[in-house]
Amino acid sequence: MNKLALSDEILMSIDKPARYIGNEVNMVRKDPKDVAIRFAMCFPDVYEIGMSHLGIQILYDMFNQRDDVYCERVYSPWSDLHKIIKEQNIPLFTLETQSPVKDMDFLGITIQYEMCYTNILQILDLGINGENKFFFNRFGRSMSMNQQI
Repeated sequence: MNKLALSDEILMSIDKPARYIGNEVNMVRKDPKDVAIRFAMCFPDVYEIGMSHLGIQILYDMFNQRDDVYCERVYSPWSDLHKIIKEQNIPLFTLETQSPVKDMDFLGITIQYEMCYTNILQILDLGINGENKFFFNRFGRSMSMNQQI
């Protein structure tokens, strides 16, 4: 098991801490040093909503079938953890390795419905925090824009 991104003190102070620690059944485990590409796949909603989405499960499996790619998942934190992450300057992290999103090679954000738009801003704020290394392209609905930030 990887070192958790959140301390025990933080986990004990938030609602539903299990949504942030990973280690689910069928979670893909790879050594990040053994892959050429690390991909953070983000569903911009809380874990309970995103993990049940069939499309994310299919893409997660397809990416991880490749030996040279490690696809890790990212979900929006609930408001209790969002506040702590902002106050303590903790970077948004992936479930599988608990690595900061900004350390990934790619960040893919699916846009399932319009109510997620504000959560995408939250992910960008917490995840890349002003770093300009990601290229944004459509990954989901046709309403999103194709532009580089």
